[in-house]
Amino acid sequence: MSLGLVIVGEGHAAVIERGGKFRTVLGPGRHFVLPFADRVRARVDVGEQILSSPPRPVAAGDGQEVLVGFEVTFVVTDPRLAAYGIANPALAIEQLTRTALRQEAGLTTAERAVTAPGDLHRTVWTVLHDTTGRWGITTKDLKLAVRPPAAPETPSTAQEWY
Repeated sequence: MSLGLVIVGEGHAAVIERGGKFRTVLGPGRHFVLPFADRVRARVDVGEQILSSPPRPVAAGDGQEVLVGFEVTFVVTDPRLAAYGIANPALAIEQLTRTALRQEAGLTTAERAVTAPGDLHRTVWTVLHDTTGRWGITTKDLKLAVRPPAAPETPSTAQEWY
């Protein structure tokens, strides 16, 4: 950076600051910047990204649990907002999705969550779409996997060895 050359890879963007304030966003390629004055604040992946989470137990409103897993596809549309709005977009989206799922599952029964997951999907999609838009991120797709927890296993009849 001291030479004044910034190389930005394909599918990425670099947010440049001068004097601690936003200056510009650089797209892919080689760019000359003012040495010692400009600095790269963040390098942002502007390609499509997929965030997935394995099924985890979520408490329903009737006291039972359901297993809910999700996959979110998103893309950073405004690197400036993404760099200054949140520190880690993937972590923020994961936490936002989990929170929305917990809140919505708590308002419904376990049976309804399993038989009609569209209600969960609509609510979580709305929360994700509205919130991530303020972060310079577009949520493209949300897939939910909702199922009842596995039945408890029967005790083993294996012989004990002494």
